[in-house]
Formats: sequence, structure tokens, C-alpha cells
Amino acid sequence: MYFRLPKKYYSVFALFAIVSSVLVFWADSYVTEKEKLNREIRLEKLNKKTASDLQNELNNYAVLMSGIRSYVKLSDEFPSQDKLHTFINHQLSSLPIDHSYIISYVDTTHFFKYSFTKDQIDPSHLIGTSIKNLINEKGIRVMEKKLEKYDYVAFNPYNIVEGRVGLPIAFKAQNSQNSSLGYFSIIKDFKPIIDHVYRNIDTSKYAFRFKTSTGIEFDRERVYDGKKIYNTQEDHQYWRNFEIQDENFIKTQIPFFNKKFIIETAYKEPYKRNPRLLFLMVLWYTLLLSFMLFIIIQLYIYKRKNRIIARQKKELSEVIATKNKFFTIIAHDLRSPLASVINFLDLLKEEQNQNNQTSKIINALKDSSKNSLSLLDNLLKWSKIQTGKIHYQPQKIDVLTITKDQIKIQKQQALRKNIHIVIEASTDIKVMADKNMIATIIRNLLSNAIKYSHEQGIIVIELNKIDSSFSFSIEDSGIGIPEEYKDSLFDVTKITTQKGTIQEKGSGLGLILSKYFIEVHNGTLSIESVHNKGTIASFTLPI
Repeated sequence: MYFRLPKKYYSVFALFAIVSSVLVFWADSYVTEKEKLNREIRLEKLNKKTASDLQNELNNYAVLMSGIRSYVKLSDEFPSQDKLHTFINHQLSSLPIDHSYIISYVDTTHFFKYSFTKDQIDPSHLIGTSIKNLINEKGIRVMEKKLEKYDYVAFNPYNIVEGRVGLPIAFKAQNSQNSSLGYFSIIKDFKPIIDHVYRNIDTSKYAFRFKTSTGIEFDRERVYDGKKIYNTQEDHQYWRNFEIQDENFIKTQIPFFNKKFIIETAYKEPYKRNPRLLFLMVLWYTLLLSFMLFIIIQLYIYKRKNRIIARQKKELSEVIATKNKFFTIIAHDLRSPLASVINFLDLLKEEQNQNNQTSKIINALKDSSKNSLSLLDNLLKWSKIQTGKIHYQPQKIDVLTITKDQIKIQKQQALRKNIHIVIEASTDIKVMADKNMIATIIRNLLSNAIKYSHEQGIIVIELNKIDSSFSFSIEDSGIGIPEEYKDSLFDVTKITTQKGTIQEKGSGLGLILSKYFIEVHNGTLSIESVHNKGTIASFTLPI
């Protein structure tokens, strides 16, 4: 079905689309910023963890040097190279550090006296040579000055000739009398320390930058201080191998004696929006717009149908009003002529010289006229109900008196069948009710009882008080109601009628009208019937 929506609906949809786009953009920005923040938090945690690992590794070597210094100072005589070598190997066995180091002792004349590793004595053939062969006079003066100032001195990492990155650490050699005996130097291989930092790290995501507080950078293979590099191998994790800006690093300083090392951490790749999140946002926005469009279309269809229904309802109300008015006019206009016909028939019946045939015709005409008049009365009342012209006007009434009056009105109809009507009243209580409505109810129920009773039958009318209710019932032993009619007795859309015992006609409207009047009184109307055995029609009214 194709239809064109009014402009206001498109305006509402456009406004919703704009607001939704703003909300989606805000949600996307919020999630993106949240992801960036979480990303930075993860980076900070990783940087602190790696800094802690590096700090622990350096502290282990500080413990080693402290042990060596204490051993030398507390010995009765200055230990030989073999004793010191044995002591250090024993101490290393209790520390969680690697053994990649060279320990040297230089006397006050700056000549090497000791030089050994864990497994080798004098690996670089330095014993007996002067340290001047490695550093110049200026370097010696700087070292001596620092040793005077600090108990332990750490120097910048440098490229050693063995092709490794060395971390020089020195401390003064003193005897028990605090006399200077020179100094000890430890050259520590930095690679195992940094390897420990990389352990259990996803190197595909993160890069590290190691440097001193003076800005000298180094990695596991080289020191980038502008001096000669002896190692041909490169550290593939060196940060300059990746396109990382300085501002992307997060740093932590690590104090180590007189030096400060800096470890910096960054993501190798810049932040990229999560394509899955972007897809979900676009999908959500599309579904939201589709749902809104569906709602707008359904709203338009609903309003359009409501307008059609309202128009049809108005037209139907006008048709019903016209029909009810027509019924009222017809019923009212026909009632007077029928009443006149009945009066004329009564006059004709009183005339003399009537034969049996003429008398039967007059009786038949009179019965037919009375039935038609009863039908017209019911139609007139029904049309007044539909147009709201009948109003409930309660007053104290005597139902027994009304019943007797209705019996008198229908006396001729009962005499024609020789029907005997019995009233059994156990109470003379009066009820608050509309007199005309109750009279109509009793007239319809009594008329039906007479109509469907056999000749010489008996009709019993009972009036009782049951608890706080007034009960009225009328029982006959006539033909009863067929099963197929029982479910539609009070359905105005399925009015069904059956002829009386002498072929009297009925409209079926009397019971429907009676039920409506009873409900106006907040009472109940019930019909109990067995086909070919009789019917009990009863109603109750609140007292």
C-alpha cells in the first residue's frame, strides 16, 4: 500500500533523526573517550609494573655490592682474589640475579689487581694494566671525585668492547681502619636486566624507551651516546623502529645510587576506533530510525483509520437516529388507529345477529390487533431507550397491585384459553422502582406465559422477599423454549420467536426490553425452561 505522509510527519522524523544522530554521536564519543582512558590506564599500570621490575633487578645488585664492601671491610686482612671470587659466587647463589658481570679491583695507583667473572679469572687480561688505558686522566679525576662524595657510584651505561651494554658501578675499598685501598668496579651486563622487563609483555603492542636522567638512551644491545658501538646486533624492540611520538610515552624514574634511570612505555600503534563498535553504532542508529519511521507510519495509519471510523460512526449514528425516529413516528402513528380498530371490534362483537363465522373473524381480528398494539408498544419503548428518552424514575410501588392490574388487562386473552392465573404473595412489601418499567416487565412476562400455555392451563405468580431482595416469578406448564433458542433470548442481533399454542405471533423484543429495564434497577432476570414442560421467568429487585 502506497501513501504519502503529511509534511508534519516528515518534520517529526527529521527532528528525531537529528536528535538521534546527536545522541549516537555523543554515545560514540563517550565510549571512545572511555576506551582511550582505559587504554591510558592500562599503559600506566604496565609502565609502573616494568619500572618496579627494573627497580627490583637493580636493587639485587645493590645488595651484592653491599655484601662485597662489608666482606672486604670486615676482613682481618685484605682478601685475595680467590677468596673474594669464592665469597661472591657463594653470595650469588642466594640472590635471584644472573651472573653476567665483571668484578675488578683497582689499587690507589690505578692498576688492576683483580678481574674475574663467575667462571673465569682475568677474562679481558686487565690484571697489571692501568685504568688509564680505558679512561683518560679527566675520567679518573671525575671518578675519584664522585667516590669521595658517594659510598657507591653508578655511571652511565656504555658500549663495552665485548659487544655488550655495560653498567659500571664502583665503591671505595677500605680496610677496617677506613684506610683507602683503591676501589672496586663492577661492570654489569644490562641486557639480562632489560630482558626481565620484557618478560610476560606483549611486545606486539608495547614499546619501551630506556634512558638516563641526562638523556642518554640505551636498549639491550647498544648505548646511543654518540660513541663507538662494538655490537653489530640490533634490538628489534628499540622504540625508534616504530613511528611513536614523544608525547605518547608514559615515564617513571628509578633511582639507583647517584643516578636516575627512566623507563618509558608507549603503544606501538596509535589508537584506532573499534570497527565493531562503529558498526554497532551505525546499526543501532539505522534500527532506531527504522523503528521511528515504523511508529510514525503506524501512527498515521491509526489516525487515518480513526478519522474514517469517526466519520463512519457519525454516519451510523445519524442512520440509527433516523431509524429510531422513524420507528417512534411509525409506532406512535400506528398505535392510535390500532386502538380504534380494537374499540370498533368490541362494538361489533356486542352487535346482535352474529353468526359463529362472523364472531370468529372478529375475535381473530381483535387478537391480531392486540398483538400488533403490544408490538408497537415495545417498539416505541425500545426506540425511546435508544434515543435516551426513557428515564429511570423510582418511587415506592406495590408490585402486587401492578400485577393484578396487568392480569385484568390480559383477562380476555387468558379466558380465551380457559387459563387459570394464581397469585401467591408472601409479602406486601413495597419497593423503590420505576412503575412504568415494572408494569412493562410484568405485562411482557405474563403475555408470554399466556401465549405459550396450553388451553385450561395454570399460571402461578409468586411474590417473595428473599434476604434483602424482592423476588417475582411467573411459572407456566406450556410448550417451553427450544434448546436452540435459549442462548439468543436476550441478543438483539439474533431475535428468535416461536408461535403460541394457538398460533399467536410474537416479536421476541419483550424479553430484551424487560432485561434492560431490570438491569436499570440493578436487578437480575432469569429464564428457566424445559421444552414441552414449561417455563419459569423470574426477576429480583433490591429492596
